[in-house]
Amino acid sequence: SNPCDNIKRLPKEYKKMKFWTPQEFREFLKLIPTDQLLFKTFYTTAYLTGMRCGEMLGLKWIDIDRYKKEIDVNKASTFINGEHVLIEPKTKTSIRRISINSKLLSLLDQWRHEQEKLFNDLGVFHSDQTLIFQYKDTPPRKDIFSRKIKYFCSNDENLKVIRLHDLRHSHVALLIDQGEEYHTIKERLGHASIRTTIDVYGHLFPNKQKAMAEKLDDII
Repeated sequence: SNPCDNIKRLPKEYKKMKFWTPQEFREFLKLIPTDQLLFKTFYTTAYLTGMRCGEMLGLKWIDIDRYKKEIDVNKASTFINGEHVLIEPKTKTSIRRISINSKLLSLLDQWRHEQEKLFNDLGVFHSDQTLIFQYKDTPPRKDIFSRKIKYFCSNDENLKVIRLHDLRHSHVALLIDQGEEYHTIKERLGHASIRTTIDVYGHLFPNKQKAMAEKLDDII
């Protein structure tokens, strides 16, 4: 017999999710100096795609399909024993293609142009195999992008500080507000199961009970 058979399933506890509304994100972008295009591009990409940080830092310019306006997500960046490596994404479903809007594509083009000049000054070779968010002669790390959020927000006491991963939550909140369905969001985020999407983000969907109850008036 299994001694665990009679144990009740423990309830899951979810912390209140932090995210930025479109207005809050626009306010955040205003706090980034105009000469720091790298950060504007990075955070905008995170907000408008919902990609994980490791996925973004593993992106190369060859992963952008300009004709289809898509980003090919097929790897993630990490450091093991101090060495930079590109690994497979979190799950098989994390390998996906994400459609992007024209303004984001234009912003990425601007950053590439600036990155090419930066690499030229550093004497570093630039090509389609260059990591998109690399800004020096070594691969980018997550830490600086996490710290800069708090740094930029310190200039506006009314804007709440969120974590880097909360930009992924912000993207989902944005999609839900636009009326997108669970399955669309699941595919875009690269979740292995629709259950994950529902469990994590279900509470953000509008409550339809009131509309449902009003329909019952037609019954009697």
